[in-house]
Amino acid sequence: MAEKSTSPKSKKNNSETFLWLAVGCVLIVLIALIGFVVLQKLTEQKKPLANEFQPTSAPLATATLMQKATQNYTAILQSTPCQFKIPDQVQVTCGIVEVPEDRNGDVKDTIHIAVAVFHSTSSTPKPDPILYLQGGPGDKAIDWIANNFSTMVLPYLAERDFIVFDPRGVGYSEPRFDCDDFKTTYLQDLQGKIPTAQKVSYYQGALLACKNNLVQAGVNLSAYTSIDTSADAKDILVALGYQQANLYGISYGTRLGQLIMRDYPGFVRSAILDSVVPVEVQMFNQSTTEKDSALHVLFEDCKANPDCSSAYPDLEQTYNEVVAQFNTQPITLTFPTTENKKLEELVDGSTFHDVVLWSLRTPQMIALTPSLVYRTRNGDYSMLKLALAYPILSLDSISTGIYISVNCHDQIFAMSTEKLDHTIYDLCNLWDIRPLAEGENDPVNSEIPTLIIAGKYDPVTPPSFARQLAGHLTHSYIAEIPDQGHAPSASGISDCPTRVISAFLQDQNTSPNLTCIQEINAIQFMVPYSASNPLTLESTAIDNYHINTDVPAGWNKAEYGFYNRAAWFGDMTQIGIQKAAVPEKNWISWLASNFGGNQGLDQPAVPFDQRQANGLTWSLYKTKSMGYPVDIAFAKSGTQTLMILMISYSDERDALYDTVFLPIIDATTSSK
Repeated sequence: MAEKSTSPKSKKNNSETFLWLAVGCVLIVLIALIGFVVLQKLTEQKKPLANEFQPTSAPLATATLMQKATQNYTAILQSTPCQFKIPDQVQVTCGIVEVPEDRNGDVKDTIHIAVAVFHSTSSTPKPDPILYLQGGPGDKAIDWIANNFSTMVLPYLAERDFIVFDPRGVGYSEPRFDCDDFKTTYLQDLQGKIPTAQKVSYYQGALLACKNNLVQAGVNLSAYTSIDTSADAKDILVALGYQQANLYGISYGTRLGQLIMRDYPGFVRSAILDSVVPVEVQMFNQSTTEKDSALHVLFEDCKANPDCSSAYPDLEQTYNEVVAQFNTQPITLTFPTTENKKLEELVDGSTFHDVVLWSLRTPQMIALTPSLVYRTRNGDYSMLKLALAYPILSLDSISTGIYISVNCHDQIFAMSTEKLDHTIYDLCNLWDIRPLAEGENDPVNSEIPTLIIAGKYDPVTPPSFARQLAGHLTHSYIAEIPDQGHAPSASGISDCPTRVISAFLQDQNTSPNLTCIQEINAIQFMVPYSASNPLTLESTAIDNYHINTDVPAGWNKAEYGFYNRAAWFGDMTQIGIQKAAVPEKNWISWLASNFGGNQGLDQPAVPFDQRQANGLTWSLYKTKSMGYPVDIAFAKSGTQTLMILMISYSDERDALYDTVFLPIIDATTSSK
C-alpha cells in the first residue's frame, strides 16, 4: 500500500543553528574588556600612537590617594527573592546592599547593589568567603555566576561561602546604565552603515542620548568608577558580617581586586587574580608587539607541531597575506548572531586581525585558528563568520554606560593627550565625569598572598601582565596555563585551575602545587580530514525511516536520521539518511528553499553522476549551502525515495566524499 506523500524532514541542519549555539557556549570566557573594542572602532584607521607602553618589571612606588574624608554611613543589607534559578541542593541568600552613590557627597543619596551569597555545604564553613569580582567593565555578574555554577562556585562550597554582586550600574543593581542607542550605533558601525565623515557625530549623539537619560534620572555619572565599585565590595562584606574574604577577580575584576588590596587590605585574606590588568597599565597605549604577542605564540607553536606545520606550513605568511588582501579588497559577510537574527559586517584587514585575536581567547577556538586563517585565504568564510559573532554576543551582556564611565575615568583620563587620539578624549569629555585622583592608577604594592593565573595565548591580558603585577606583589605565585587564552579558571576545559585555586585557598602562604599544569598537553590543532586515515563505519538501523545503513563511528546521532561529526568546536560536518514518499524532483525543490532552517541552497543542485548499489540506482547531486559543499544522493525504493545528504568543509569534501558519502550509499537499503 502506498504511503501518503509528505514533506521530507530535512533536519534543521546544524550549519546555521549550531553556529550561534556554539558561540554561546564560549561566552563564559568573553567577559573581559569588550569595551576597548568599541572605542578603538572609532579610530582603527588612524596612525599608531607614537609613545608605546612598555611593561614594568621592577616594583614601583606605593600609591597615595588624595580624596576627601568619607562621611560616616552604614551599609545596609535588605533580603530580596533571588531573580535567577537557584541550583539544586544549594542554599542561596539574595538581597541588596544600600550604599551611598557618592561617598564624598551626600551619603543619604543611596543606590542598591544586588548581592547573592551561595552558602557553603559544610556545617562548619571557613569564616572567610570567596568574593567574586566580575570582568567587563560593566558585565553582569550574578546571572553569569548562576549560569556557570558548576564551574565557578560548586568546587569551593565544601569549605566556604561564595559571594557575587552586580557592580553598580549593572544587572540587578540600581540604577542600571543600559545605553541601547550606543550599542545600536556600534552595530551600525560594524556593518559599515555610518559614513566615515559622520562617524564621530553618530557616536556623540548616542553618547549624549544615554547621558541625558541618566542625568535626568538623577544619576551622578562621576560616582561610577572602579574606586567606587571597590568600596562597594568592602561595604558588602561589612553588611553581610564577614571580617575578611578571599578575592576572586577575572580580567577587569583583577583591577578591582588590586584596588581593594590597596585601599581595604584588612578585609582581604588572599586574592586569586585570573587574567590580570595591572592598575598602572594603559590598555589603549600598548605597543603593537604587546598586542600581537599571542599571535606570535600561535605561529611558533604551530611551527613546532608536526601536524600543524604540515597542514599549515606558512601560517604567519598566510595570515599577513589575508590581512593585506582584505585591506585591498574588503568583503561584506552575513552571519547569525542568534537563531533568528543575522548581522552584516564589512571585513577589512583590521577586522580580520581583531577576529583572529578574539579567537585566541578561548581554548576551543585556539585549536581552530590556523584553519581559520587558511580557510579564509581559500575563500571559505565559514569559520570567519563564527568568529565574527564573538564580539557581538559579548556586547549584549555589557552595561554600555558603565563601560564608558569606567574606561573614560580609569584609562582615557589617565593618559596624556599627546598619547591619545583626540576623538576618544573628546567623547569622554562629553560624558563629563571627574578625572582621576592623584595616585589612583599607581601600581599596587602589597604583601597579601596572591595567586595570579594567566593563559599562554591570552591576547588581552598576556602573561607579561602577570609577571608585571607579580613584580610588586611580594607574596605572589604565577600559574600560567599552557593550552588556554583568556580567563583559564572560567573556561571549564580543565579542572586544573580549580585544583590550583583550591590548594591556594587551603594554605595561601605556601606555593600551590602546579603539577597538573605541567601535565597539560599542548594544543592539538585541528587539521583537515584526510583519506589516508579513513573513518571507521559501523552498521546501524534508522528505525523511524526503516533504513539499514552505515554511519561513521563516533558521530553524534541527531534528529531525522542525521549524524554530526562534532570533531571540534563549531564543526558543521554531518550526514543524513532519510526516506519519504516524495518524488526526487519535489525533494530537490523543497531543499532549495528549506534546507538548513530555511537557509536553502546557494544554487540549484546539479546532477553529475549515477551509482549502482544493492539493486538501487542513485542519482548524485552537488551544490552548496551558506558556502559549504553539499552532496546529495537519491534512489527510488518501491513507492519511496531514499535520500542521503552530506554537508562538509571545502578542504575536506573530497576525502569525506570518497570515504564516507559513497560507502554509505553502497550500504543503504530499505528495511521494508
